[in-house]
Amino acid sequence: MNTKPDTYVVVGEILRPHGIRGELVVRSFADSPSVFRKGRSLRLSPPEGRPGKPIRRTVAALRVHADRLLLAFTDVCDRDAAEALRGCLLSVPGQELPALDENEVYRHQLIGCRVLAPDTAHPDLGVIRDILDLPGQEIWAIRHASGREILLPANPHTIADIDLTSGVVIATPPPGLADIYLEAPAPDAPEAVDKGDL
Repeated sequence: MNTKPDTYVVVGEILRPHGIRGELVVRSFADSPSVFRKGRSLRLSPPEGRPGKPIRRTVAALRVHADRLLLAFTDVCDRDAAEALRGCLLSVPGQELPALDENEVYRHQLIGCRVLAPDTAHPDLGVIRDILDLPGQEIWAIRHASGREILLPANPHTIADIDLTSGVVIATPPPGLADIYLEAPAPDAPEAVDKGDL
């Protein structure tokens, strides 16, 4: 993976405090929790719209509770301090990420890739703008050229090929999936009026 030394990769998001001792519930964007291992330095960036500069914190402890990652930092010792970090994004330098096998990719590498669905009514689905973790599945939020959003379940049945060099993903969406998003009336479109009713 070619990553510039000054490039940071978002690996998680702080959702909320847990308990009164400074622990934080973290939504992980990484397949392995090892990216949050004890002793690692993470960069915390304020969520969009909140003023402030990125800060660095060192992981003091990590544990799993009810399928959630609980993270503790060395200098965050109570709920008030933890609350101040709610919504922050966690990132690490790109060069610190472990190398992947030939057929693996990091999530951040997919953002901005164009999703094509050849041999369908909508062969160009658009560009990946976000990756969502829903219970039991990963969803790609794709922005179509029309401005509409398509939500594509990402699994071996719907993703045929990923070419990061060209920035293109070949998808095989379920029949009719794109139609649901692209052919339905716009939410704010005015209803048609029959002139005979006037």
